[in-house]
Amino acid sequence: MVSWTGIRKKYFGMDPVSTRSFRLKFLVFFILLAFVAVGIRMAYFAIDPGQNSTLNRTDNLNKVFNRGDILDRNGVLLASNLPAYSIYAHPKEIEKDKIDDFLDALEAIEPPIRFDRNSEKQKLLSDKNFVWIHKRISPDQSQQVNKITIKGIYTGEREVRVYPNGRLAAHVLGGTTFGEEHVNKAEIVGVAGVEKYFNDLLNNNDSGRTNLELSIDIRVQQILTEMLDLGIKRFGAKGGSAVLMNVHTGEIISLVSLPDFDPNRRAEFITTDTKNHNPLFNMVTQGIYELGSTFKIFSAAMALDKNYYQRDSIISTLPIKVRGKEFKDYRNHTEMTVMEAVARSKNTAAIRMALDVGTEAQRKFLMDLGFGSKSGIQLQESSSPLVPSQKQWTNLTLATVSFGHGMSITPLHLASAYAILVNGGYKVYPTLLRANGIEEGERVISPKTSRDVVSLLLNVVENGTARDTRIKGYLVGGKTGTSEKVGPGGEYLEDKNFVIFASVFSGKEPNYSLVIMLDEASAGDGSDYERQAGSTVVPLTGEIIARLGPVLGVIPENQLPEAITLASK
Repeated sequence: MVSWTGIRKKYFGMDPVSTRSFRLKFLVFFILLAFVAVGIRMAYFAIDPGQNSTLNRTDNLNKVFNRGDILDRNGVLLASNLPAYSIYAHPKEIEKDKIDDFLDALEAIEPPIRFDRNSEKQKLLSDKNFVWIHKRISPDQSQQVNKITIKGIYTGEREVRVYPNGRLAAHVLGGTTFGEEHVNKAEIVGVAGVEKYFNDLLNNNDSGRTNLELSIDIRVQQILTEMLDLGIKRFGAKGGSAVLMNVHTGEIISLVSLPDFDPNRRAEFITTDTKNHNPLFNMVTQGIYELGSTFKIFSAAMALDKNYYQRDSIISTLPIKVRGKEFKDYRNHTEMTVMEAVARSKNTAAIRMALDVGTEAQRKFLMDLGFGSKSGIQLQESSSPLVPSQKQWTNLTLATVSFGHGMSITPLHLASAYAILVNGGYKVYPTLLRANGIEEGERVISPKTSRDVVSLLLNVVENGTARDTRIKGYLVGGKTGTSEKVGPGGEYLEDKNFVIFASVFSGKEPNYSLVIMLDEASAGDGSDYERQAGSTVVPLTGEIIARLGPVLGVIPENQLPEAITLASK
């Protein structure tokens, strides 16, 4: 019987001769075992080459990739998966003198398969075990590839993400790419838009296929996109944006940023060009801008809500000095009603109302409107407003902010703030998901102040800077803004600006807020006003609302706003 002491002497160093023999045998055994493991692994890759990637895991061969659909608020399909194929190759199996013949045949396929001939030829000439030729071809194209008789070229079945409406709602949907890939299946992963934000939900195959229903109305999206594109061309603008929101639910009915892109071919629109508009950049949610005179309604709203003024209160519009800096209006008047001051877009009136309220109350009011953080929309392509700190909020800051300078927000923030002002005064949060009903948030202003604000905005259209928005049968209110761009030295550029019109419609209890913005637009008539909102974005908004009304089911009003008597002196 062999004792433990004997075993210990033989295998753990007590017997030098036996120990050396054992260690040699042990080393040979594990070298052979490693070679066997490598051989098995190489054979495995030959069977399924798609596993040869650091992004892929061998424990998911049986995973089913089945991404949910995306629908608009009426059930119209916005994004879905369709059967497709990939082309891959084993270069070591390919007869190199047949590569050109294969590429010639590949180029002759209809509809054409897009590829770079030189790049693909180099891959096929390599000694790699596996290469992708094309990751996305149609079933018909796959059949034509399979008819090309060359050893080492194969097609594999998979699904691809398809956007049947092309560019419509591109910045909302975003786009996808392939994640985990095999030759016979591929995971689809969101890279932007709601595709990225709701990626886990759409790919949650453990609980069954989950579809995503958005607040977007694709009919409205098409109208708004077409009309904004026409406006950009008509006024020679570099780009533009539009967002339409339900003021009671916060639902985004339409969101447009131009130039845009086709999410079916998103990768083709990636650019490093910083001089021109990047089509992947979402002006509505990512761009932060000083939105000019659209802010004056906030100054009036907080002053009315705190009972410093009424709509018909008389307010001075004479030049005013704040901390040594004088502010005056383009056209001087002595005094007028608050309603007329808003209609005539008087900086001096906005400053006086803000000064009466005070710096602390002004900053709090704007933070209550949502200007202190990101909008909360379900898009990662979102920016935070650029807001002065509490310490920086001096009377001079108060003065400039009162008429829309000194802080920057996104057009979506503006649409949300106008929604709060006209919906009865309660807070709403922008959402891209269809709402199940109205959930009133915390109150920001009183219902009476909200009604007063609506009347002020209606009067801007009836008697003020937005008269060209008037549409027969619809009551539209709003406030114009012209924001000059900032030059490299921090100076304002008079000939380069954004023109904005924030509107609400229809009637004295509006259901929608609509913000349209154009980049460097001009009416081209040579007048002093050719680059201002009243000559560009205002008439465009009127045409847009006229088109949207019937689709949104807005019933035309038969009555006009009450006549307002101007009191300029």
